[in-house]
Amino acid sequence: MTILYLYITLFTIYFILLAVVSIKPQKRFRDKYTSKDSNFCVVVYATGEVPMLENLIKQLKNQDYAHDRYSIHIVLDKVENPPEILFQAELGINVINVNNLEPIGKSQAYSILAEKLSEVPNLDAFVFLDSKNYIDSDFLTSVNFYLTKYDVFIPMINYIGEYGELKFWECVKATYVRYVSKFIYNTRTRLGFTNLINTDAFVIRNHILNEIGSFDFRDKNAELDYTMKLAQEGYSVAFTDDLKVYKDMNQCDLRLPSITKRINSFWNNITHAKTAKSFEYALSMIAPNWLCFLLLYLLLLNHSYILPFIVNYTIILITAIVLLLAFCLSLFNTGIYAKEYIYLFAYPLYSIGHIIKNFPPIRFVRNFIKNKNRKHNIEKMITDVIVSDGKKDFSCKIELISDDGLARVRFINNGKTYTTKNNHLRMVDALKELSQKLSDYGLFLKVCQNCKYFQPTIDGTTNMVKGVCNCQFEGRVAGDIIPTLIWNTCPNFEKQNVVNLF
Repeated sequence: MTILYLYITLFTIYFILLAVVSIKPQKRFRDKYTSKDSNFCVVVYATGEVPMLENLIKQLKNQDYAHDRYSIHIVLDKVENPPEILFQAELGINVINVNNLEPIGKSQAYSILAEKLSEVPNLDAFVFLDSKNYIDSDFLTSVNFYLTKYDVFIPMINYIGEYGELKFWECVKATYVRYVSKFIYNTRTRLGFTNLINTDAFVIRNHILNEIGSFDFRDKNAELDYTMKLAQEGYSVAFTDDLKVYKDMNQCDLRLPSITKRINSFWNNITHAKTAKSFEYALSMIAPNWLCFLLLYLLLLNHSYILPFIVNYTIILITAIVLLLAFCLSLFNTGIYAKEYIYLFAYPLYSIGHIIKNFPPIRFVRNFIKNKNRKHNIEKMITDVIVSDGKKDFSCKIELISDDGLARVRFINNGKTYTTKNNHLRMVDALKELSQKLSDYGLFLKVCQNCKYFQPTIDGTTNMVKGVCNCQFEGRVAGDIIPTLIWNTCPNFEKQNVVNLF
């Protein structure tokens, strides 16, 4: 019971601190003049039906920022009926059209783009936007200003539309996101803490992408991992209330990592924190929600009232009242509209329903029924490969598996097998996961994709195992293009240096 009291008291103090810091009005910057216009690469990701994409393109082309200081790259990931404006040469827009059987996903699309933009000179920062966003004409001017204050930051996402046009629970989500952004994210930024990165809209300096290396945004849980990597290197994800992006309210997404993911992140990082930022962020992963606060205070009040406890019942009651007042203060400082209070106070009901829906036994039953009724299209192929410890080579096998277009790899050695934990959209990424696992044991996989002479053929396909060999071996004809395949291993293999993809 003492541990529970210390736990709840710690986060009570944390919440009160946020409420007190939020009292001081935030300085607004009317004049966003800077002595330098940064060079931006604006990356827009679009998939499916994108009715708002044409508007976003027009807004980007009509920025009041110097046009020679930014370039626009549009990634069309199996987009249905792309707008004709994309292909107007005079607009100078770089379009990457991925016409695959299935969308390759935001993470894979950005990785492909990273390879294409790796040689861009004097690039200061990347601006990532989802095609569902709207922006103001001074958006890039504001980005340029805030780049002098922060290395990585996310804008305020304003959801536009009439509440009456949406379902009740959609209004609840939109209001809760507004409260969290304007109170928690805003105040954490003022304290120098980091926030969860939002891949729908964020800005990051170019050199940080090269320093952090991996760039994997498969889902909202992966966003947490990337935020932690930034924190481990001493970088905070700032929130800029004055930099705005607009979205339709029916596009609202809570983007909350799962409870299991947050707890695992806490245990994996709390004892390995390299910086104060990463330690604080790992600790924040186990911050109690409103339901935990309520239940723990009721439990502590009941226990201290009936049995002797290290803290008096009255002190616990006063602390609970102060926490309630801090919450009321946060509502006042957030500045949400009066009509939004009913939606915010209804959020606990939505939260309880979400917890029940994702309760492990219930989730297991739902997934079992879903998978049982779904037919899988599975393709497999086994090939011989060589694994080396740097001194000796070992003959092994790998099995390439495609399950409904998702790739994974099974490693086979002397009857023992290891299968990659994640499903990937590209086979090359499944191989990369296997290579990272083998490297933990001091081994490396001797296949073309890990050879320094291998040059991938970037064509937007999901498997992405195709490429050419650039080894200038004896007898090679100048200008000859030699295709490679994933299972090719030759005497000229040389382990490649780590290539940073964002």
